[in-house]
Amino acid sequence: MTVFVTNAGLQILARVTWRRAAILLTTDVARNMEGTPLVRVVHSPTLTLPIHRVVAIKHNAYRPYAGKTMESHASSQTILRRDQWICAYCEGPADTVDHIVPQSRGGASTFGNQVAACRSCNGFKADRTPREAGMAMRHAPFVHDPWAADQKEVWELFALGARTP
Repeated sequence: MTVFVTNAGLQILARVTWRRAAILLTTDVARNMEGTPLVRVVHSPTLTLPIHRVVAIKHNAYRPYAGKTMESHASSQTILRRDQWICAYCEGPADTVDHIVPQSRGGASTFGNQVAACRSCNGFKADRTPREAGMAMRHAPFVHDPWAADQKEVWELFALGARTP
């Protein structure tokens, strides 16, 4: 079972093995978040270490993707990952990123203005908007947060812990 590592504000930073969590705890980098399920108890001659499902690092850390909006800058790799390498126009395998409003017309490299595209669709669209090119987007752009599902699970763990007597 994996352990969630969060910052002080309980924002997900990573998923780690119980072994890595034990290292974070014994080196005093992180602390167990009481009230979350116990994953494992590690015993040594001098130490008994409970490892909970959530450990929080003691110093505050920046969480990538926190506070991103449709106007936030997004790299090509982020867009390809967000769209799962599927072309927004033909739903074939994507290997490039297309700007919905072309850069030559002032379109920025943001979450809201980029979609994954295959080379043929991107070349056909060229320096036009999808409407001008007569192309329909099969999925709309959105802000990508790879930790959203894990974050929801962590919040549910705390909500469940608060309800148990």
